[in-house]
Amino acid sequence: MASIQKQINEQKAAGKREAISEIKAKMAEFDITVDDLQSRGVSRGFKEKKPSVIKYRKSDSETWVGRGPKPSWVKDVEAAGGKLSDYLVQ
Repeated sequence: MASIQKQINEQKAAGKREAISEIKAKMAEFDITVDDLQSRGVSRGFKEKKPSVIKYRKSDSETWVGRGPKPSWVKDVEAAGGKLSDYLVQ
C-alpha cells in the first residue's frame, strides 16, 4: 500500500514539474511576469451593476422596473381595465 502511494506521489510531482516547465516557457514566450498574474481586485472590463430604476409603483411593496415578467399586481390592474400609466413614477 505504501509503495502505491509513493508511486502516486512521484507521478504527481513529475506532472507538477512538467506543468511548471510549460508555464515558465509560455511566460517567457509572451513576456508575462509574476505581477501580470497577481490579482488586482476588480477584473478588467467589470462594471459595477447599478440598481434598476423603479418605473411603476402601486405601493411601497408593489413596484416594477418595466422589464422582465409582469408582476401579479400589474396583471391585476390590466385585467381590471386600469392603465399602467396611472402608476408611472414621475
